[in-house]
Amino acid sequence: MADRETSWYDITVAGKRFNIASRRGESHIRQVERVLNETFEEVSARVQGQPVLNIALLTALNLADELLSLRRTHDGANEELSRRVEGLMTRLQTVLDAAIARPAEPS
Repeated sequence: MADRETSWYDITVAGKRFNIASRRGESHIRQVERVLNETFEEVSARVQGQPVLNIALLTALNLADELLSLRRTHDGANEELSRRVEGLMTRLQTVLDAAIARPAEPS
């Protein structure tokens, strides 16, 4: 998607309108808008009476925490996959080495 042209989109988050640029397309931006609004509303319901700035910062903290958790899970899965691939490559090399070392049977 890096070759996609940047487009501008109007979004509304917590009742405030923003004009943002993105190369990811309208569908992606609408998902971002939805997630931000949902998270903002959840936080707002838990901390009633707080200033909007505090709610916005708590929303950002919640989303950052979720992002880091997902990254940690993703990195762990990548490490496990790398270990498994390395093990399979080692087994394949062993089989190939044995096949090379074995003299060919006459036909």
